[in-house]
Amino acid sequence: MQLSSPPPRQHGGLPHWQIQRVTDYIDANLAATLRTERLAATLGLSVSHFTRAFKHSVGVPPRVYVLRRRLAAACDAMVASSTPLTTIAHAHGFCDQSHFTRSFHDVIGLSPHVWRAQQNRCLF
Repeated sequence: MQLSSPPPRQHGGLPHWQIQRVTDYIDANLAATLRTERLAATLGLSVSHFTRAFKHSVGVPPRVYVLRRRLAAACDAMVASSTPLTTIAHAHGFCDQSHFTRSFHDVIGLSPHVWRAQQNRCLF
């Protein structure tokens, strides 16, 4: 009878509790300026170690993760309300609507206005 060996342990990433702590911090502070230095400090790590370990664990650098979380929260807000896009942009950490529109288009492929209109389209 042959026993299978345990899966190899990955080195270089963050433990689950650190990922949870920093992602909870990001989600709670989407409207604020989220610098990598502050994210690393929430875990007591150097910026270089944190950036490398975060990317290893999550698959994208911290700045990309933050942008995606901001856009996801903004999408939820656009579907749930008729709040003006400028207000949504500011509430989710974008400096102005132009920055929000550029970032949104780069990631999603549509402008926020067109995306929102498609989401709210009546199917009847």
